[in-house]
Amino acid sequence: MTTTELAEICIRHSRDPHLISDTQGRVLFANPALHQTLQIPPETHLTLARLGPLNLAEHLREAAIAAGEDDADAGNTRHALHFSLMAELEDETLPLEVISQPLRLKDDDRGLRLITLQPQRRRIAAVETISEDGRDGLDDSHFHSHDAPCRTTLQFARRVATSEVRVMLLGESGTGKTRLARAIHQSSRRASAPFVEINCAAIPEELLESELFGHTRGAFSGAVSDRVGRFESADGGTLFLDEIGEMSQRLQAKLLRAVQDGAFERVGENTTRQVDVRVLAASNQDLRSRVEAGEFRADLFYRLAVATVEIPPLRERPRDLSATLQSYEVRHGIRIAPHLKQRLQDHPWPGNFRELENVFECLTLHARNGQVDDFPLPQPIRVDTEAADHIQSGEPNGHDSGTNGSPGEHPEARRLRQALIENAGNRSQTARALGMDRTTLWRKLHRFQLV
Repeated sequence: MTTTELAEICIRHSRDPHLISDTQGRVLFANPALHQTLQIPPETHLTLARLGPLNLAEHLREAAIAAGEDDADAGNTRHALHFSLMAELEDETLPLEVISQPLRLKDDDRGLRLITLQPQRRRIAAVETISEDGRDGLDDSHFHSHDAPCRTTLQFARRVATSEVRVMLLGESGTGKTRLARAIHQSSRRASAPFVEINCAAIPEELLESELFGHTRGAFSGAVSDRVGRFESADGGTLFLDEIGEMSQRLQAKLLRAVQDGAFERVGENTTRQVDVRVLAASNQDLRSRVEAGEFRADLFYRLAVATVEIPPLRERPRDLSATLQSYEVRHGIRIAPHLKQRLQDHPWPGNFRELENVFECLTLHARNGQVDDFPLPQPIRVDTEAADHIQSGEPNGHDSGTNGSPGEHPEARRLRQALIENAGNRSQTARALGMDRTTLWRKLHRFQLV
């Protein structure tokens, strides 16, 4: 008996659907559970591309590309793959978890794969609530992309993760910068050491220095004992500085030395301390423009941005959005009506994955008999940039600045605003007039809060 025959015997009587395939996409063996689950007659000739209601070959190829394979090699990947899909059967829509792994046999040198399709049937309660396990339905599409431009970005992120270089993560709010920072740490040689994060926008400036570098007892009012800062806590590991663009220039100068040399002093102390820390930083602002405007130190920017990873917004990742919606359906055993799914695909998602998470939480509550037919999508938040400028500066907003925006408005923002006015707000015409596509225009409008 060959090991191939032994493998077939092992999976023949399994309750889970299994199949064995080769590198040409031919199904060499499929157990009875697979035929029964996918409602395929026993003698049907099967391939991965024609597996009853499924084109499993295409799903496997997309999963391989999302895992980092080149498009040309995705069909013959030797990596294990794990993803979700929906099988449209005659009498139901069946969510499946797919596990595909190389099958190495002693007396068979063919490139075989063992593929398992695990049905995820769930009973949907009469009163719909968020699932008990608390999962939000999002998969790892923040870091495994089906969209080519984002795949290139994430492949670069994987490469820099294994190095020691400092990394700047740029992207709109909600694109997953914090999660990507954690993933970079976990893929580095520092994975067993601490990962320490601090949101520079969430801590008042007068306390941020102490949070970063620590303080000694009596250094200021309320400092009743010595305190270790985040740099010391991260010694040997990774320090993640989120929203670095919110830091004052005074503190930027002290941070520069710590980033460059790993040296600093606690607040109220003269002793220089030394640490070995890899620094990752993130911002949802256009830091390059802030450097040009003199609002962010150029020397600090270049120290932090040895490698720069710019995460595309969700609206520029349509295939990832589609995969995330499908994953949500599988995890919650819910079907989204086609017309609603199209509306979700067309939504601009200014809040990106964070906004999508919020929608998923409410979407589950709108399910009836396992299906969501309608849902009131949130309107994109419009910010009056002129009013915001006056609020931040403390100036009254009693004057009319005409079409030129506020006096301190960024030149690029002013150019976009003027172009919109000249084209009566028509974004297609505005994009053509500015020599850019609609996606680029939308990103710039969002960056300067003109939408």
